[in-house]
Amino acid sequence: MLRNIKRVVVMLVLITAVPTALTGCWSKQELNDRTFVSTMLVDLNEDGQTEVSTLFMLPNRISNGLNSNSVNQKPFVSISGKGSDVAEALQHIQAELPRSVTWGQMQVIVIGDRFARAGLTPLFDHLIRATDFRLPIYVFYFNGLARNLAKLESVFERFPTEIWRESAHTKRVPPIRIRELLYAQWNNLGDSYIPELTLRDLKLLTEAKNVKWSGVGGAAIMKNGAVTGRFTNDEAMGILIMMNQIPEMIITGELPDKKGVFSARLIDVKHRTRANRSGSRVAIQVSIQARADLISIESNMNLSSTENIKLVEAAVNDRVKQMVQSAADKAQSHQADVFQWSELVKYKYPGMWQEWGESPREMMFTHTDPEIHVHVGLRSTGVSRSAKL
Repeated sequence: MLRNIKRVVVMLVLITAVPTALTGCWSKQELNDRTFVSTMLVDLNEDGQTEVSTLFMLPNRISNGLNSNSVNQKPFVSISGKGSDVAEALQHIQAELPRSVTWGQMQVIVIGDRFARAGLTPLFDHLIRATDFRLPIYVFYFNGLARNLAKLESVFERFPTEIWRESAHTKRVPPIRIRELLYAQWNNLGDSYIPELTLRDLKLLTEAKNVKWSGVGGAAIMKNGAVTGRFTNDEAMGILIMMNQIPEMIITGELPDKKGVFSARLIDVKHRTRANRSGSRVAIQVSIQARADLISIESNMNLSSTENIKLVEAAVNDRVKQMVQSAADKAQSHQADVFQWSELVKYKYPGMWQEWGESPREMMFTHTDPEIHVHVGLRSTGVSRSAKL
């Protein structure tokens, strides 16, 4: 009997508490008093000032129907602020707004070329101290003034942020987040890579005028916390293969002896990186495995021949190795530990790392040999267009 009474009391308490918890404000600040940042564009102007531009979503312009007055208006706005550092620039933005700026929904940071080459440490220092920023934010590099990206015409998505976020999320570029750059800055001598965005005028048949179109490019090389060079589009694809688990990727290359061109779809791409010491040198062994389907081939090769299939498979392997090797060689030439190989050496061979003294990174680049091993199995050749069948 006593047990039943206790059960009834507990149920009454819960019934009373749940509605009470659902009433009132969900935060100390009313939702209507906030404005949400989706993207931050960071530049360094000609006067040496930090210029930050922010993209805000405009709820009053988000249309739910075709008859809305806001159909031809952008549902976002860009506001800029300048200052001696990032914090002062952001304070000037807040001064221009009637609502409190909220950073918790920000998904993308784009860094302009001039700021990136001057050094990203001031930005990283601000982000690590400011508790209202989330760390899983995608970061991009733009070869120019990042604020120009605010001119983008949103065709596929309502907000530019979604275009850039999806490019990283779907791995059309080698994605990197702010938390990974912060780790590289404080634990790996500030070396990494940042995927690149592009902006150009594009004529679309369905549009009455040229539109500002944002696409993806290669990637920036970051050394000592600053951008010092650039990976090409092919090299960026090599980074994507070497550093990320990608579900599929389409590559195009030449067949041996200029017998034609092929396109293949890579699937189930897997990678593994190890460090093996031999005397005073360390071999960085990158192993890549995948399967491939041939989706097109411009050649008279008879694909019913086992020998020709092996030739095509070898061409696919060579193309993958070329992209990865090119990215590794570019990083080596800049002496930038883009792929964090020093972590492998530091933890597997701490004695060797200590022997390298005050310049372990420079010693690492003169004492390590990247070895790229690729094994791609051709799973399907599709339909042969050979004239010899």
